[in-house]
Amino acid sequence: MALVLGGLVSAGAIWAVQRQVRARSAPFLFTASDAVPSRFTGIVLGCRVNEGDVSRCLEERLQRAWELYRAGTVRRLLLSGDHGRRGYDEVNAMKAWLVARGVPLEHIFLDHAGFDTYDTMVRARDIFQVTDAVVVSQAFHLPRAVYLARSCGIDAVGVAADPPQGSACRGSAVREPLACMKAWWNVSWNAAPRFEGEAIPITGSPVASFDQPADTLMRSEEWVRGPAVASGRKDDHGPIRSRR
Repeated sequence: MALVLGGLVSAGAIWAVQRQVRARSAPFLFTASDAVPSRFTGIVLGCRVNEGDVSRCLEERLQRAWELYRAGTVRRLLLSGDHGRRGYDEVNAMKAWLVARGVPLEHIFLDHAGFDTYDTMVRARDIFQVTDAVVVSQAFHLPRAVYLARSCGIDAVGVAADPPQGSACRGSAVREPLACMKAWWNVSWNAAPRFEGEAIPITGSPVASFDQPADTLMRSEEWVRGPAVASGRKDDHGPIRSRR
């Protein structure tokens, strides 16, 4: 009986937290057909890549971000994802997709240490000094993402990346109740991100966030000074600047 009661209490707490997350973010959520408020930065959240090719879920996010950029709704794109181990790289795959469609490299910033949505938003605020943003993700994920961004002090709105026929990754919604609980916990305890670093202001040059030499269009003394570690990327010796 005690186990049953404990389970009910836990389920009730998870439900209450998810409801709170949704309520706090609801006024700031938009669909593609809405007039999305302009912000300086578009934050594109990473997702699975397969041998350098973006997944359908990630392509939905990139497509929406590209549309926002073309419309002038956002002026810079912060691509945040997992590049924490050799041979797996979400952010450069995202960058390649956008550059191939005409987004200037100088308007793209890479966060190689966006291992989860909370880390992305803390690092957007602290490393990239983002103050306002349009967050791009699927509708099931967007309430949590915008809740986290706004909890970090970013004036954020969110726009759903779902195509008219429905998202390829809508099945992932089953994890949202527990993910919302984790998000609430991180916010409540002001958890530290896995990696920190020095500032790479979103209003300046993105060169310090690049890790592939061919990308450094403005290859100059700015690159030679070498502040690239601040983006959380890996060098030949693995991840750097860990806080823990």
